[in-house]
Amino acid sequence: MDCTVKGNLSSEIFEDIKRIADNRINFQQLKNKTVFVSDCHGLIAYYIICALLDGNDFFENNTRVITLAKSREDAEKQFGSLTLRKDFVVEIGESKNFPEIERADFVIYCNCPCEVAEEDCSNPEIADTIISGFANVLEYAKESNAESVLLVSSYMVYGEVFSGKNNISENDLGYLDPTDADSAYAQSMRSAETLAVCYAEKFGMNVKIARPCPTLGGVRMSDERKWAKLIVSAAKNQSIMLTDNGGGKFSFCYVTDTVSALIDILLNGKSGEAYNISNDNANVTMREFAQLVKSANPEKNLSV
Repeated sequence: MDCTVKGNLSSEIFEDIKRIADNRINFQQLKNKTVFVSDCHGLIAYYIICALLDGNDFFENNTRVITLAKSREDAEKQFGSLTLRKDFVVEIGESKNFPEIERADFVIYCNCPCEVAEEDCSNPEIADTIISGFANVLEYAKESNAESVLLVSSYMVYGEVFSGKNNISENDLGYLDPTDADSAYAQSMRSAETLAVCYAEKFGMNVKIARPCPTLGGVRMSDERKWAKLIVSAAKNQSIMLTDNGGGKFSFCYVTDTVSALIDILLNGKSGEAYNISNDNANVTMREFAQLVKSANPEKNLSV
């Protein structure tokens, strides 16, 4: 049975993975190390895991990868025969109810999505999972004496920023109303970031924070994120509907760039620091994004 990354992915996704794994300078630092990725179900986690395993296939890095899955069936559905590899350990569990697993040299927490659908912003379960799950992972990293820990946070921690600048820097935190249920997701991400800094200062741990902007990659037809719904509408040959005037501006990043930046921050970032991940060449309003989706599908004669 073919257990290589190349043999288990489509050619398009494999080319993405190869571009990440080809950064041998960073991946050499993971040679003969164990990396824990807290959740295997998200897009970013999937690309991280596949890139690490591909580094083993092509460069003999001998990096051991551990992840958590809700069930063995879920893991096999997502990774196919990669779950049979000796360098890939799938433990059944979740960060909120952390199982006993072997130690890791590097720890990446990406249980919390970098962005959520509007109706999930006030979901208390998501907020609780972010905070309690990350606390468990930090304890695991402390007991493992991990070399580096990375919290994959979100651009949504910035809230409403009124700086008047075109770009948001890491110090431009804006307003979030703690009594507004819709702030639950963003507030819990802020709490997780504070927890990261506390562990770094109190226990001398090497903990970094990344704040990715909206990350483009594979989109599920059930995806309810604002920009993703525009792509889904185009795929269904439906008119592209904006829920407001589309004037809000976003910076987008393709998943290969996001994952490459995350690995770089994990290995080379400064402890206690937060890092934005964005693309200055991809700053567009939601209306402009809708027009781009339309122009990418001229044969469908879509309306916006």
